[in-house]
Amino acid sequence: MALFVDILTNQLIVMAIAFITLAYGLIKTYRVHSTVMDYRNSMKAQYIPLLTLGGLMAITGLYGLITWPLPGSYNILFYDLYPVLGLGLIGIAVSIKNDYKLEHLGFMAILFGLVTIYYGVIGFIHHMTLEPAALLALYALTGLASIFFYPVSLFLDSAKYGKIFLIIDAILLILAGIVAAYIGIVAVPEHLVGFSKWVPPIL
Repeated sequence: MALFVDILTNQLIVMAIAFITLAYGLIKTYRVHSTVMDYRNSMKAQYIPLLTLGGLMAITGLYGLITWPLPGSYNILFYDLYPVLGLGLIGIAVSIKNDYKLEHLGFMAILFGLVTIYYGVIGFIHHMTLEPAALLALYALTGLASIFFYPVSLFLDSAKYGKIFLIIDAILLILAGIVAAYIGIVAVPEHLVGFSKWVPPIL
C-alpha cells in the first residue's frame, strides 16, 4: 500500500476557488473608471486570497512532484505544471501588493499557457482520466486564461491596453474554475469510499 495519499480532489477544488476568486477581482477592477493607480489599488484586495491559495497549490504541487502519489504518468500530467501555477499566483499577489510591473510575469504566463494546452492535448489523445474531454477543457481553458493574462498585465501596468481583456480573462478563469470544480467534486465520493479504510503503513 502506498505511503502517500492522493490529494487531487483537494487540489482541483482549491484551483477552482483560486480561479474564480481571481476572476472576481478582475471583474471588480473592470468596474473602476480612473487611473492606473486606482486599478492597481482595486486588485490589491486579491493579495491575501491569491497568496494563500497560491501557496497551498505550490506546496501540494511540489509534494506531488516529489512523491508521485498518482498511478504512473498521471503524476507527470498533473504535477509538472500544478506547482508552477501556484507560484504564478503568488507572483501575481506579490507584484500587485508591491506595485511591481506585471508585464514580464504576463509574458511568462503566455509560455506556460501554451505548454498547459499542449499537456491537455496529449492527455486527451492518449485518453488519460475517465473523462478526457473534461481534462482537455480544463487544460485548454487554463492555458487560454494564462495567455490572456498578458494583455491584462499590460493594462494593469499602464491602463492603456484594452480594458476588455479583464472581462475576457475573467470569463476564461470562471469556465476553467467550473470544470476544475466539476472534476474534483465528482471524484469526492469515489475517493471517500476508496480511502475509507486506508491507514499509513508501519515503516
